[in-house]
Amino acid sequence: MPIFDYSARKPSGEIVQAEVKAASEAAVTKYLEDKGLVVDFIKPQKEAFDLSKYMPGGGVSNKQLLIFTKYFSILVKAGIPVLKALKILEDQTEHAKFKGVLNRIYSSVTGGASISLAFEEFPEIFPMNYRNLLRIGEESGALHEILVRLHDNLQKQSKLKSKVVGALIYPAAITLVAAGVVSFLLIVVIPKFVKIFASHGAELPGLTAVVVGASNMLVHKWYLVLLGIGGAVAGFSSFYKTPFGKRTCHSLILKPPILGTLMTKYAVSSFASNLDMLSRGGASITGALKLAINSIDNVCMREQLAAIVPKVESGMTIAKALEQVDVMPSLVLQMISVGEETGSLNEMLETICEFYEDEIDASVQTVLALIEPAFILFLGVVVGTIVIAMYLPIFRMANTVSGGDH
Repeated sequence: MPIFDYSARKPSGEIVQAEVKAASEAAVTKYLEDKGLVVDFIKPQKEAFDLSKYMPGGGVSNKQLLIFTKYFSILVKAGIPVLKALKILEDQTEHAKFKGVLNRIYSSVTGGASISLAFEEFPEIFPMNYRNLLRIGEESGALHEILVRLHDNLQKQSKLKSKVVGALIYPAAITLVAAGVVSFLLIVVIPKFVKIFASHGAELPGLTAVVVGASNMLVHKWYLVLLGIGGAVAGFSSFYKTPFGKRTCHSLILKPPILGTLMTKYAVSSFASNLDMLSRGGASITGALKLAINSIDNVCMREQLAAIVPKVESGMTIAKALEQVDVMPSLVLQMISVGEETGSLNEMLETICEFYEDEIDASVQTVLALIEPAFILFLGVVVGTIVIAMYLPIFRMANTVSGGDH
């Protein structure tokens, strides 16, 4: 987290000059104003080289965050002061990077920063919803209840994400297996046939020549293949990192009938779950709506849904605003509409989450059931084509010998 030098004045006129860690200059201003100080200037220090950023150890997983949130809520419920709870959790944590994160949070809170401000330092670990709810819990004195909601929501989201990721990993794994089988045939098996063809000096059929050419490329110019694959991966990665690239990819992933439906269901469930959690946690409906929309992974859906926020702020109901952007399924619109009319929006949002959890389960099973036979068919066609390509010259040579005998 950056360090800022500041100069401020107390109501008595006394000048206070010091430094503070904060996520931004605006956060420092808020911190000083909360202390009743009048800001003269705030200046960021030059950031020192931080070797820890480049050390191995990986990021902090959702599971790690889930465990931390659970035990943090238990300690707070037991009446242990927040500072002591953070120190206990830091001491108990074995993950090196997360231990360092908790140490810096503890130091910030010890230095006078609020809990939510200390967590703002690590947006890559603690999502926006998480940080905002911590602030609400801290300000309302209901930190334990907020932590319990965060834990439950993280657990629910983690299960849903695991199901969706599992459905996407399976076809990727199958593709790797297919690539391995084909590579084995081209690198190990085909060269043996090539020696037989070369000894007879026979002209190769077109299909055989293509397969032999692919085999020669993998055996003798494998470095070009690796460079090509690496270039394609790097090119796609660079393209995906651009706003246009990410939007294009996220748009394409919504189009396939089964996979697109699965991704839409996941986005709907995530939106409903976060909106429910945030509104129950004490956020205003428009504030909760903004955060819930920002929590959606798919850029295209997020941008379309962002258009409803000003409509709701102007007095339109959420259901009516959603109807105008045509993103949510009609069932979701009806349930939200009923919830708003009857004053039971949270209950309806919870029902939507439960419904789509079952729907996602069914969609994942459908995807897996379709992939296996499709893979067997694909692999059979590829291997069959290679086998036919290898035996075509043998059949031709046999016919030639048979014709010569006659």
